[in-house]
Amino acid sequence: MPEWDEQTIHRQLLARDPTGLDALADGLAHKLYRLAELALGGLGNAQDVEEVVSDALAAAWERAAEFDPERSTLANWVLMLAKYAALDRRRSLRRRTLDDMGRAKVIPLTAAPEATAPEATAPPSDAAVLAQEQRAAVHAALRRLPPAERELLIRRYFFEESVAEMARDLGLSRGALDTRLWRARQNLRRLLSDESEVRTHDR
Repeated sequence: MPEWDEQTIHRQLLARDPTGLDALADGLAHKLYRLAELALGGLGNAQDVEEVVSDALAAAWERAAEFDPERSTLANWVLMLAKYAALDRRRSLRRRTLDDMGRAKVIPLTAAPEATAPEATAPPSDAAVLAQEQRAAVHAALRRLPPAERELLIRRYFFEESVAEMARDLGLSRGALDTRLWRARQNLRRLLSDESEVRTHDR
């Protein structure tokens, strides 16, 4: 585990050095997961907790210049970012829970294109067509990722391996694996966004 030195870590974040993000995740992983679980208050699942932690690390990476060491410690600042991320996720989960079951939902990575194919005897609804297109787009984007990132996402979200199990198997700390998963998800989102812009332009 990298040595916890807040000044060094902050300098690394400002310099866009991933070593700083790894050290941040390693040093705060337990506190971040615990805070996310408490703030979500039983809503969501383990993937929602992971997303909160990833969002907090992403915010620390993107907003490192906003951190003021005279007002707070780096650890407390990142935990505050995690609290805001958890509250945002909690509001989103509540809206999803109250949403009408007939409306289109977010399509998780765990969904396979064949799993929810419409019945041959009935015409597909607009929502079903959209869902199928979204799943196909995810699979296409996965194929464009570097093999190492694609393997991480498939193991975590398709085979549902635990983060702890994957970290042991890969010889990584939980924090290091968290940052790798975060980068893989960021790249996947970028590819999906690019693909969406292409489809919109073609139409």
